[in-house]
Amino acid sequence: MRRLGRELVAVSVLLAEIGLLSLGGCRNPGQSTLPPSAVSSDSQVLPPLPKGDVYADETVPTSETPIEVGDTLEVVIRRGAGEEKFSSLVRENGSVSVGFIEVDVGGGTVAEAERRVQEAAKPFMKEPRAQVALKKKLLKVKRVFVFGDVKKPGMVPMARNMTVLQALAAADNFQETALLEEIRVVRGGDFAKPHILTADLARLFTYGDLSRNLPLEENDVIFVPREQLGDAREAALKIMPILQVAIMPIYPAYLIPALATFKP
Repeated sequence: MRRLGRELVAVSVLLAEIGLLSLGGCRNPGQSTLPPSAVSSDSQVLPPLPKGDVYADETVPTSETPIEVGDTLEVVIRRGAGEEKFSSLVRENGSVSVGFIEVDVGGGTVAEAERRVQEAAKPFMKEPRAQVALKKKLLKVKRVFVFGDVKKPGMVPMARNMTVLQALAAADNFQETALLEEIRVVRGGDFAKPHILTADLARLFTYGDLSRNLPLEENDVIFVPREQLGDAREAALKIMPILQVAIMPIYPAYLIPALATFKP
């Protein structure tokens, strides 16, 4: 009987230790362990927006969307009270045919295409006024990739001026076991020597420090690590049901003789 009691006590202690580990894994991931003196006073300057693929918030071409090979231009040229309409495909050399006029529009914007069409039509028309509408062959959306301790890892469409915090929100937020102090941002370039940055969102949530909420670039890979206590908590959640089933037969074997010998 004493041996059985010792076994029951040992199992109870083990369950208590696992319970403590699971509680430890429930810490607030947004609470920074750094002191307030660690807050940076330097502001982060956003890099200039590169031309190229569109952002997720640009569902239709904008005035800044570049004209590329395979796009279609709808051109209207007005002169006096009359007007002429043309529809032309942008060829491999970046030019379009507006009637019998060849105009180079590759890489330019709609406003630039209108100016070029007007200049090309002046020798043949008096005071032409051009209006150009762009129809994209394919809208290629910029994107970033979020992995690690988030709820929905994978590809995230990139909005204009997107930061690490916004990318995590697009991935349906982080798990409660996430280690927000050591988020890694892997930036392109040489695969042998990638550019690795560290974002610290815990400082943002604790002190309002925005300096480590890094601005993202196209094809950045964001990895959110998980703290070790989070691993222990997950292990505890898996082991607890097994241990409960294992000790169920022990309780009657221990409690019944104890109650039978109990004397008030």
